[in-house]
Amino acid sequence: MQLKDQRPPVWVSWWMAFSIVIVSWDAAYCFLRPRSFGTGDLAWIWAPYNMVPYSMVDYLYGQPGLDANDGFTNAQALMNVIEVFLAIEYLYLRHTSPRSSNRTPNPAHHYHAHAPLVGFAGALMTLSKTALYFLQEYFCDWCMVGHNDRFTFWTVWVATNVSLSISYTWVVVPFIVCVVLGRFIAQALMRDTANQIAYLEWSTSQTQSSLTSPKPTSTTSLTVQSDSEQVESDAVSTSITPPAALSLTFHPRNLSVLVIGSNRLAATRATTFLEAGAKVTITSPALISDASPELKQLEQVGRVKYRQSKSDTAEDWSSLFSNLKISLVCVTDTLIGSQSRRSASSAKTIYETCSSLRIPINISDQPLYSTYTFPSVHRFVGQNGIPSNLQVAVTTNGQGCRLAGRIKREIITRLPSNVGAAVDNVGKLRSKAKSSPKLSEEEEQNHDIPLNSPVPQLHTPSLSRVGSTEKLSIIPDGGVEGLSEEEQQLRRMRWVHQMSEYYSFEHLARLKEEDLDQALELWSTSSQDITLSHHQSGHRNKNAEGKILLIGSGPGHPGLLTVAAHHALKTATLILSDKLVPSEILALIPSTTKLHIAKKFPGNAEGAQNEMMELALAGAQKGEVVVRLKQGDPFVYGRGGEEVLYFRENGFESTVIPGISSALAGPLMMNIPVTQRGVSESLVLCTGVGRQGKAVKLPGYVKSRSLILLMGVARINQIIETLTVSSPNAEGRDGERYPGYLPIGIIERASSPDQRIIMSRLDRIEESLKKLDERPPGMIIVGWSVLCLEGKGKVDILDKINASEDDERQIVDDWLDGNDYKVREGLQEGWRDLLSEVQ
Repeated sequence: MQLKDQRPPVWVSWWMAFSIVIVSWDAAYCFLRPRSFGTGDLAWIWAPYNMVPYSMVDYLYGQPGLDANDGFTNAQALMNVIEVFLAIEYLYLRHTSPRSSNRTPNPAHHYHAHAPLVGFAGALMTLSKTALYFLQEYFCDWCMVGHNDRFTFWTVWVATNVSLSISYTWVVVPFIVCVVLGRFIAQALMRDTANQIAYLEWSTSQTQSSLTSPKPTSTTSLTVQSDSEQVESDAVSTSITPPAALSLTFHPRNLSVLVIGSNRLAATRATTFLEAGAKVTITSPALISDASPELKQLEQVGRVKYRQSKSDTAEDWSSLFSNLKISLVCVTDTLIGSQSRRSASSAKTIYETCSSLRIPINISDQPLYSTYTFPSVHRFVGQNGIPSNLQVAVTTNGQGCRLAGRIKREIITRLPSNVGAAVDNVGKLRSKAKSSPKLSEEEEQNHDIPLNSPVPQLHTPSLSRVGSTEKLSIIPDGGVEGLSEEEQQLRRMRWVHQMSEYYSFEHLARLKEEDLDQALELWSTSSQDITLSHHQSGHRNKNAEGKILLIGSGPGHPGLLTVAAHHALKTATLILSDKLVPSEILALIPSTTKLHIAKKFPGNAEGAQNEMMELALAGAQKGEVVVRLKQGDPFVYGRGGEEVLYFRENGFESTVIPGISSALAGPLMMNIPVTQRGVSESLVLCTGVGRQGKAVKLPGYVKSRSLILLMGVARINQIIETLTVSSPNAEGRDGERYPGYLPIGIIERASSPDQRIIMSRLDRIEESLKKLDERPPGMIIVGWSVLCLEGKGKVDILDKINASEDDERQIVDDWLDGNDYKVREGLQEGWRDLLSEVQ
């Protein structure tokens, strides 16, 4: 977090420096009286005084003071000297002290904390000294200056002390300095009070937390800031943030657990441990006959062992824990309101014993004596009513157990009831994907690899382009030619990861055993030796009434689906969907309609495309109303044209229903116009990846043009390198290089509630993306339109014909406000309300 720059203004320092010179000069004038008077031999040094009648005024009261030897002039000179010393000390503390200090100063200040106090004292002294002169004259009935005419009095005496028209003033400027520095002192005092309160709270919490943690083996030193150091911080937090709980999924299978207590809560805790596979022993001073009915039931059926014990000392508890080989302890008879409640001293004894033996412990209603707590947990039901592997836990770290239960219920109601079955099916897919023990857990869960990072494509011919003699390169055992067994495992696991990200919960939950087997299979024809002829099955079954519709689902939100597309989804009998179509769109499909989602996973683009076309053709030949559901628009990098030709060659003329392309809707949802007068006069739409995963030729830089790239985020490093390489004839780019400072936006999940845009410069976007979590699918927009509607707008980019690169770079840096990137996420309020109404 950047600290706000809070320093006394520089003009105060200039005024202090100026006052040092003038006041020193005036002090010397006072010390050297009468030689400094207008008739003295040193009067030439103070010539400005003699240019105005001020010297005569001074002579009228200065000479009598000298003659009477009343010390007035010396006192006046001494006040001037003190005033000079204060000004010098202020400049030292304000500008020099932080740099010479061996302590690292607060980066927001770069001045000593005492500087405002010293400066305030100096300015106040100047102000009070001048006021003293006026009071002196007032109480002596203007005895010194009363003989002057009014013009001399106001222009010489008063104007030189009060006037704002001259730079050197002894009333107005000191008063302003006192106000400015006084504000710093007041703020420091408030911060100091808050810091002391916060420190006391922190010190108390540290004392208490030391009871709940074993002493560290290494020596830890605690440095407490002095009062002056506390004042230096302008951004000190007035509250201490407690450390977060370490959330773990713990499996106490076959571990011995001791529950202390005989109440209903003890039975609940025992049941929780039993469900996790632990061996539970319950101990209490009470007889089993006096225990709660639930606890007696558990003991009677032999699920728990009950042991009456009146252990009270640390030695007794230590012996009990050792004899039973206890791994976890849970104390329930400290519950507030319970009968025979355990005393605080007894609970502390149990806690200290567990701590010495490194045994985790939970004591009800005693969070300071608990090293773990019980979250509010819900376990979802899986297939056939059996508990699933999905558990949702909510913890408030002991600060609101009831509220944790309420939050848990809110989460449960917002998830589909069959989400547990979806998790179980994904688990089965993982097991099937790991068909060999070679795949390690680290390789399986390598989160450093982006979800959509490119991999070599399998050499699978496309049905829409292959001649009559080309055969598929599928190995008879279902493997892939050219890939090792371990490489196939890793690729299958990435398929599972993508299914977890893209498939809807409902679809994952409905997968049958045969669907799971087919999910990881590569596409192949019914016979490995079959040729893929362009005109195979070229005649349509005359008795069939099947038809094929190619539909664009738009950018993602159901509210942006066209009416025609919505009607087709409701009336189709077979829907073949691309994997990027969001679950919100798929949720519109009737549960009775057959749905198949493309297996366009890493390296299997052609195989999945072939499979979808074969399924669509087979369905139409059977009389089905087939919908090929695509993200965005079917003809905007949706391979719709290939399918139209393939179906035509096989006897079916498909109907194409357009969809709102994410290439246009994505930027719009983020308030970015792809064209804007004064900024972007044209746009170029490109793909980030060509056929078989090959690179494509990208257009060169034109200032008045926006560049939109679909399917390019996974290859962002190659794209940025191609766009910005300095060679004018760079391979992969057709035209001039793009400036490194050019604005770029990565738009993710456009029109979805969790949509996000990451905005940066071309030369900083790669590092920026590494700092954020991945949220596919995404698209890229490059050009000045990215920033043109930010804030007050910047729609005159093209008007500045002679703008230099430095000027343009400054525009971008100002837009980023000194940061490497900026993020905006979520639907705008107006969009959110509108789309929720039409969904």
